[in-house]
Amino acid sequence: MRQSTINILLIFLISLGVFAQSDSLTIVESKNLPSSLTSLFDKRLNTYSLNSKFVFSKQFGNFSTFLSEEFRSTVVKSATNSIKDENYLNLSTAYELFPNFETGMLLSSNTYSDDRRLAINKTSVMEGQLFINYEPIEKITLTPFAGYSENQQVGNTDIGPVYGGELFIDRVSLADLTVKGTARFENEDISPRKNAFRMVRLDIDSDFESSLMNNLQFNFVEQRRDFYFEMDSSTSAVFGVTNNIQSRTEDQYQLQNRLSYFSPSSNISLDIGGNIFWRSIDRNTKYILVDNVTQSSFDTKIEEFKIDLNSSMIYRLDNLRGRLRISYSERDERHSPKPIEGANEIFLRERRAIEDQKNNSAKLITLTAQNIYDISSDDKISLSVFHRKLIYDTPSGENFDDRDELLTTAKLSYLRNVNYFFDLFINIEGSINKIVYIFAERSSNNNIKRFIKLESGGIFKSRNVISSNSAEVSANYTVYDYEELNPNFRSFSFRQFAFRDSTIIKWNNKIFTEITGYVKLSEQGDFKWAEFVNQPVRFLEEIYLEPKTFYRIEDLHLGLGIRFFQLSTFGYNDVSEKELISQYSSIGPLVDIKLRMNDRLRLKVYGYYEFISNESNTKQERANLNMQVDWYL
Repeated sequence: MRQSTINILLIFLISLGVFAQSDSLTIVESKNLPSSLTSLFDKRLNTYSLNSKFVFSKQFGNFSTFLSEEFRSTVVKSATNSIKDENYLNLSTAYELFPNFETGMLLSSNTYSDDRRLAINKTSVMEGQLFINYEPIEKITLTPFAGYSENQQVGNTDIGPVYGGELFIDRVSLADLTVKGTARFENEDISPRKNAFRMVRLDIDSDFESSLMNNLQFNFVEQRRDFYFEMDSSTSAVFGVTNNIQSRTEDQYQLQNRLSYFSPSSNISLDIGGNIFWRSIDRNTKYILVDNVTQSSFDTKIEEFKIDLNSSMIYRLDNLRGRLRISYSERDERHSPKPIEGANEIFLRERRAIEDQKNNSAKLITLTAQNIYDISSDDKISLSVFHRKLIYDTPSGENFDDRDELLTTAKLSYLRNVNYFFDLFINIEGSINKIVYIFAERSSNNNIKRFIKLESGGIFKSRNVISSNSAEVSANYTVYDYEELNPNFRSFSFRQFAFRDSTIIKWNNKIFTEITGYVKLSEQGDFKWAEFVNQPVRFLEEIYLEPKTFYRIEDLHLGLGIRFFQLSTFGYNDVSEKELISQYSSIGPLVDIKLRMNDRLRLKVYGYYEFISNESNTKQERANLNMQVDWYL
């Protein structure tokens, strides 16, 4: 049963990935995409990943064509290599027979495969459709379509018709209103399975006057997906089928409104918004053998309701600039099993008790304030404060996760422009986070986290040198309320010093050097807040340095350098002396190539070869490579 549940989950995730490519983009909107080629290859440790996407869109007189292809591949090398491939291909052509009337064809192929020894390691969807684009009114387009779909899943191949239509509204003006919207209706009848998709998106802007604007958005999505999963032998014998079918239907409704006030002659602008969201997830299993029903056999339904309210004000008074924002939200989530006719009521009550434990509601309020004050033309001071309160409730008497959370953070910054060459900054920030569980069953987790950080640094700029560096010290203290009663919860501290540097040195018009690096010293220990006594347990020393020199040839930058990284872990003996536990050191050459031509072609290659050693002087060698190409045709 556990393996079947895993299979169901994996099939559903795969089906979402396969179908999302066609549902997220309408036929009309796809024609407006620019032609481009992007490719990203990354090799880190034993993981190789490749993500490539090609888009081609072209108009030849009355004939237009659109092609998109995306390929993703991930290879993990270990004792048993793991390979996962995904491919999404879409091709559409259209011919304009008359003004505002064109007909065309759409072909798509989506495949997923991996080398795991599971029945669901391969899925594919292939579709062919004929469509018509008709613009009865300017900026309003209707697109009916029909065709056939071949869907392969868990060794079953289902073929059937697919049909539907789209509506696209491109910023139509109605009196003082501007309307933009998209709608899509699609049915896929691949018996014995059925898939469906419904979507309506509406965006309405209204300007009451030059300084007062309102935006109303409505979104509706309904999606049904049927997928196979493995059936037990007794149920298979009764119904005469190999695989069972589960339907997952999700409905979403969202209504959002935003009212904004802005006037160039006023020092204050206001923004008020609200959002209502409702979602329902309904699962139905097609074949259920009543004689074999257990508590895990029942399908479930999930309902979620959420409401958000927020308002913000931006103001400017002489040398003071600031923003205030307050938001409030409530969310309620309910889980319930669906009865099975003829099944034992005992199992239904057991499943209902389990689902009831998942029910929850939450209330969240946040306050944000940001202010910048110009002391003089060269001196600025800023203060930002954030406060959040969360109330989390679970109505079930078997769930003791009810809790209240309070979080307050504040940051004070000072920036001084010393002269044309040098800027100085000093920051101090802190936070306090308190979690209180309501019931005694979990109250041993009650804790307070206190954090404070002091940072100072500067930015130096001259004709040939740009250097930014900073130093910071920080401390984090986590203190449990009842640690004396429960020895498994021990308060602890984490303290850190960090120095960071980034420098660019320009030698001439063609050669420049970039240096980046940091040093981090961290200490973790057991802590007693009442006595403010710390007992060190672990010490970390982390060093990173990457100097590289570039040679510039017009739009091409060729860089060579060295990458060094070292992480040392220390423990403490009985007399509180540090002792080396482990050490990881890596050093080796690197190459960094950058090409940017007229915002049409971008190429980036970054790779390094590392010679690795550890505390026992064990040697390793490893290559790492990241390559990205963006080409706008």
